[in-house]
Amino acid sequence: MKNSKLLPYLAATLGNVIWGLSFLFITEALKYAPSPVMLAHRFLISALVTGIFLLIRGKKVTFKGKSWKSLVLMMAFQAVYYIFETLGLQYSNTTIAGLVLAAVPVVTIFTGAVFLKEIPTRRQALLCLLPVAGVILMTVYGNELGALQPLGIVFLLLTCLSSAFYKTAARKSSQDFDPWERTFFVLTSSALFFSISGMNETGWNIGEFFAPMANGQYVIAVLFLSLLCSVAANTLVNYAVGKMEVMKLASFGALSSLCTMVAGVLILHEPVNLGLLIGAVLILVGIHRLTAK
Repeated sequence: MKNSKLLPYLAATLGNVIWGLSFLFITEALKYAPSPVMLAHRFLISALVTGIFLLIRGKKVTFKGKSWKSLVLMMAFQAVYYIFETLGLQYSNTTIAGLVLAAVPVVTIFTGAVFLKEIPTRRQALLCLLPVAGVILMTVYGNELGALQPLGIVFLLLTCLSSAFYKTAARKSSQDFDPWERTFFVLTSSALFFSISGMNETGWNIGEFFAPMANGQYVIAVLFLSLLCSVAANTLVNYAVGKMEVMKLASFGALSSLCTMVAGVLILHEPVNLGLLIGAVLILVGIHRLTAK
């Protein structure tokens, strides 16, 4: 019984740590391929691996007797999330992107209240102001460093919104579909969408479309994004989302932000100043207090 209660928390923790490192590999992959092509490769591999796994398990995926509307919404918001996430990284950097996305739980609280009737307390509503203030500070000081363009904050905030709606739809769809089914549908739909987008980017030239795969650094980055971020992390979080409230699940996003910030500063040597650090503290403290009992 104790292990069954602990597993969702472990799954959410591990999944968000992996997602936190994803920004590092997205930044690396974008050096060798435009975003539609990179996303196409990422999801083609992850959808293929997930499909093979389901075949080996002998699992049949079906819509029969299930409500599919929330699953379709989940697939749509996942695709939109990755578009805004990639654009946000192009107009900011890994450190700032990860920290701005720490505000996702704030948005998720309100989407959960509206669509799932998981109503926040007055205290939680007031604490939402801390992450908002943190994002504003980071926008101002990030712009001074030249690390963040105004368009970058727009894309990152849209990423927050997409993530919140995705988690809300995932929570709803968990009533009818198990974690592997949700992961399979999300990855397959993303593979189809981004393959069309990627081929269009290269003028439907198949050689140009697969050209980045000749670069070893690119392949390593895409495999990490495909196998760990898309397949493993999605499955872990899809398992957790069926076991806990959407607001509580969203609070684990702070772990992603911390991992992203550490990777950006220590590995990519991205610039940081006092204003960015204060903004980060406001976001993380706000999220911690927001989800504390």
